[in-house]
Amino acid sequence: MQVILEVLPGVLKLWINVLPSMLLGCFLGNLFHNTAFLHRLGQGMRPLAQLGHLPAGCATSLTLCLVNRIAAYTMLAELKNTGLIKARDVVVSFLVSALPTSLYFIVFFIGPVVISSLGWFTGVAYLFIYLGTNIIVSCVGLLMGKFLLPLPEQGQEKDEPSWIVIREPWREKLIVAARRTLPAFCRLATVFMPVTLLVSILIHTSLMDQIMRQIDPALNYLGLPGLTIIVITTGVMSMIAGIGTLGPILQAGLVTPCEAITTLLITSVLHYLYEFWSGGLPTNISIFGPKLGSKVSLAALLVRESATCLALGLVVLLT
Repeated sequence: MQVILEVLPGVLKLWINVLPSMLLGCFLGNLFHNTAFLHRLGQGMRPLAQLGHLPAGCATSLTLCLVNRIAAYTMLAELKNTGLIKARDVVVSFLVSALPTSLYFIVFFIGPVVISSLGWFTGVAYLFIYLGTNIIVSCVGLLMGKFLLPLPEQGQEKDEPSWIVIREPWREKLIVAARRTLPAFCRLATVFMPVTLLVSILIHTSLMDQIMRQIDPALNYLGLPGLTIIVITTGVMSMIAGIGTLGPILQAGLVTPCEAITTLLITSVLHYLYEFWSGGLPTNISIFGPKLGSKVSLAALLVRESATCLALGLVVLLT
């Protein structure tokens, strides 16, 4: 009972942040099925989608990632459920979405924190590395699309959706989309809420302590000061908190800029694992279903961790 009381505030915050986005994504996915409005919104990301042989609907989802990634993924699931895209399209789109999603995070979340905490030189260097790792993830997705997905048929974009449907009154389109949205959202919520609560309880057991005890030898091997364990411990659960913790340490001269970036990359590797179990996997399973949700989560984790470890290795070798 004590563990539940400890994790409940964080879980409630997660629900408040994610559930409205899921509702929006369900609505947009159903609306896309009935109107060309969101089809036109995908124009900006269409060249990226075409590089990966993705259908036009996926371009709209990629565009939505610039605003709200949960809504974008929920919309992607609704497009699959309505038969407009297939499971392989979802996996490829999920990986390609790393680029627009990272741009959103840099501008609205970590960017201001990184610059204010680490300064312009170290902050911009870290942001370039962060963006570079996400570009690698997107490129892997594009390569997968090149090899796994067929080229969209000529004229497909013009035929989707049909002109008969487009001519329906907007009021009718909104009503139909709203009617389809509520049952889909309820199915997602009934899976997402209990799963995220259960995973949060499991993570706040002795498991995290055991993991953190294994990190200290790795820090010594990489030549990092023992003080950085504070940053890593804090950043595993929140990268923004970890960056904020690192700021005073860097400004006091207790770590060099290169050591600061190395610390953040190590923290990212552990944070992605924590995020995978605490939020990513449960959320994706609730959105895409157990099989496809696990597939996209594992694919994204493996590619992202590989890209981050590559960046970490380059930083260690060059310093």
